[in-house]
Amino acid sequence: MQRNRLVAPRNVVNTKQLYIFYILKKLYKGEEVFGNKILEDFRNKFENASLPYPVSSSTVYDTLYDLEERGYVNSKWLGDEFLNKRSKKIYTITNSGIDYYKNNISDYVDNLKKTKGILDIMIGMLL
Repeated sequence: MQRNRLVAPRNVVNTKQLYIFYILKKLYKGEEVFGNKILEDFRNKFENASLPYPVSSSTVYDTLYDLEERGYVNSKWLGDEFLNKRSKKIYTITNSGIDYYKNNISDYVDNLKKTKGILDIMIGMLL
């Protein structure tokens, strides 16, 4: 006997993917990006959300590291080299990063909208 069940899309609202596209968007627009700035942006944006959103420094820095490993961003340390004091690591977007962002952001946003649509249907079914 086959069961019928309602299946909601998974892995669309992926924290790391959101960080990836957010960071690339900021860089693509020419904004300065460093780890603490991204962390602060996310904390500010989600501080009043009805559910806690997983904002973690380890995920932010892991995402920046992955973007650099993929060749989508470059980084350099700012600070006083004479005193050997590094203050913050600043990121810039590469041509590969621009291509990745331009070629994938629409699909990601479309998937988020589809997920929201399904969730709206499910809520409507229950109210």
